[in-house]
Amino acid sequence: MHKRIASFLLLTILLGTLTVRADELTNKKKQLNEVKSNIKELKSKIEEIKDEKEDVMQKIKEYENKVTRIQNEIEDLNDKIKSKKDEIETTNKELEKAIEDFETEKDLYAKRLRALYMEGNVGYIDVLLASENFSDFISQYEIFNRIIEYDKNLLKEMKEKQEDIKAKKERLESEKKQLLVLQQNQMNKKYELAQATEEQKSYYKKLESNQNELERLLDEELRESKRLEAQIRELQAKLAQRNGGSKSYSGSKTGIIKVSDIGYMPKVTSYFGNRFHPILKKWKMHTGIDIGIPSGTPIYAMSEGEVIIAQYLNGYGYTVVIDHGGGVTSLYAHLSKILVNEGQEVEKGQLIAKSGSTGYSTGPHLHFEVRINGDPVNPEPYYIVGQ
Repeated sequence: MHKRIASFLLLTILLGTLTVRADELTNKKKQLNEVKSNIKELKSKIEEIKDEKEDVMQKIKEYENKVTRIQNEIEDLNDKIKSKKDEIETTNKELEKAIEDFETEKDLYAKRLRALYMEGNVGYIDVLLASENFSDFISQYEIFNRIIEYDKNLLKEMKEKQEDIKAKKERLESEKKQLLVLQQNQMNKKYELAQATEEQKSYYKKLESNQNELERLLDEELRESKRLEAQIRELQAKLAQRNGGSKSYSGSKTGIIKVSDIGYMPKVTSYFGNRFHPILKKWKMHTGIDIGIPSGTPIYAMSEGEVIIAQYLNGYGYTVVIDHGGGVTSLYAHLSKILVNEGQEVEKGQLIAKSGSTGYSTGPHLHFEVRINGDPVNPEPYYIVGQ
């Protein structure tokens, strides 16, 4: 009897234990499923953030491509307008010369007519008949023939010059009309550029409402800066190996921007080092200096060297990096156009690019850096404006 009771109690305990363990197992499985669900949800959110970031970067790239395209079109129109003005100036000079030549010949012919009038009724026949002998008659006759031929040629030249003047005037009018069309196209493109730039600024302003996204975009330039350090060191090592050792930096510098190209002394709008960001309201590292200049401004090499980077670099936009020897490199960013190739040797003061607003940029300017062995240093001592 006692054995049966003991067995029953043991069975009850075992069943209770198994029930508890089954419930515990169920709870653990439930927790595991919740964790898996959370992981899946987090992964999904991470992917969404990645997609969102890619969408934002793609949108920014679209805006900057549009702005750059219009800037290049304006630049082409500027070249055509300059060329057309040169043509008009040349045609004007040709027209003035043609009118001057015509007036000279007209005066000469007028003098001939006045001389004939003053002689009255004495004509060619009278002079010929007054000849003393046949030889004199032949001589006078040849002279008169030459005079008549000269007069005919003079009249012919005057007529040709009149036609030439008329043609030049017509050409001048045509060139002036073409110039007006080009200038109108230029005005339309400038208006289009203003709209595209405003769209770009509006998009950046819209991003301001998303603090994290904007900060991520701003940090992209710093991340790119870190990547550049390693990339520049690697490229400099390859150059040194190829050249049998690193060449020394000459220390010779020239203006990277010319006053004559823009008509005024450009200003540094943002300096090297930690700066208080006006949007994020926090201190951020700035690895170079920003120089406020219009898009399309010619950019010149600081010193002689070899181009080691000439490509698009995320936050930097279109970028050129030149190795000057001695571990010194100069960097030119946010360009609208690159005019040199990687591996190309450049001279001091050589035209290498044109300024723009590519990459993370809210307006046209040049971002200029100097690095020593890949590390950014204050570029102020290297920054020179040419005349």
